[in-house]
Amino acid sequence: METFERINQLLKINKLSKKEFSKKLLTLEPKLKNTGEIPSENTIYAYLNGRIGIKIELIPYIAEVLEVPEQLLFDDSSANRKMYLKHILATASSEEKEYLKSHLCSHTNINNKINRNNIDKINELLVYAPEIFLKELENTLKNYKDLTLKFTK
Repeated sequence: METFERINQLLKINKLSKKEFSKKLLTLEPKLKNTGEIPSENTIYAYLNGRIGIKIELIPYIAEVLEVPEQLLFDDSSANRKMYLKHILATASSEEKEYLKSHLCSHTNINNKINRNNIDKINELLVYAPEIFLKELENTLKNYKDLTLKFTK
């Protein structure tokens, strides 16, 4: 998928018209490096229609208007998102790790409050689950454990 197609897809998801997008983008006053000028509304429409290539210096502004990370303008596949998350986890500052920990652990704390009765009920039902489901469940739970342990260290 071309970048302009992905941007148009995000416009639909955000229920934002091309005109609204153009106005929001222009209020940020993005300047093109080669001319030092702000692109015209017609130029923005040409970008969105794929008639001309989007200038790289506009990407941060476009991402800001759409309220998405810049990377999602190029590829939103599961594999790419996973690679992006791995990079973030490997390079996160202490402050960023605390932020993630607070969001992940609040969810984990809720899960930790599952009482023994619920665990016993689930355990009784697992005998009816197919093997492929059990393997997937095991892998998912291991991933949650690893992620939780990574942020509680």
